[in-house]
Parts: sequence; structure tokens; C-alpha cells
Amino acid sequence: MSSAGRTTAEIIAEALEHFNIAISYSQRDLSDQIVIDAVAMRLSAGVEALGALDPDTRTRLLGDQWPRMRGMRNRIAHDYGFIDDAIVRQTVLVNLPPVVEALRAEAQA
Repeated sequence: MSSAGRTTAEIIAEALEHFNIAISYSQRDLSDQIVIDAVAMRLSAGVEALGALDPDTRTRLLGDQWPRMRGMRNRIAHDYGFIDDAIVRQTVLVNLPPVVEALRAEAQA
């Protein structure tokens, strides 16, 4: 999706929508491959949305997490069959909540 004409707030709202759904899916059985696949796809979509932010905003919000997030998205998108389920679980349960918190704070600013 092109970022042309989209505001920072719109981009963040899109990312939050995907991340919130991923978090809600993570409340289900994370040993179920269908759930892991759904979480992974929402993580990928949320990171893809954040790619539309201008680099300065992205750095301010995500800092050194961005390269790891982009790498995770690329692994999901290009090596889907080889994604380690434990990494997806770790990402959604541990790494994602602080990102969502930062995005929500920005959205409310």
C-alpha cells in the first residue's frame, strides 16, 4: 500500500489494528499452527504498515528495534514455511507490547 497522502496517525492506526489483532489471537492456543500462522501474518502486516512512516518518526518511535522488526517481517514474508514458532510467540508476547504502547502514546499525542 502506498503511503502517499497518508498521515502519520493513519499509518500508526493501521499498524495498531494489525498488532492488536495479533495480540488478541495470541490469547488462543499458541501451540496451534493455525493460530501461529495468523499471528505471524498480522505481525508482518503491522510491520509493513510501519515501513510507510518517515524514517525520523520510525527511529524516534522504534529506535534500534526497527531493523529487527523489518527482519522478522521479511522472514515471515519470504521464508514463511521456516519461521520458528517460538520466535513468533516471543515476539507477540514479549516484544510487541512495548511497541504497541509506544504507538498508542504517539497516537494520543
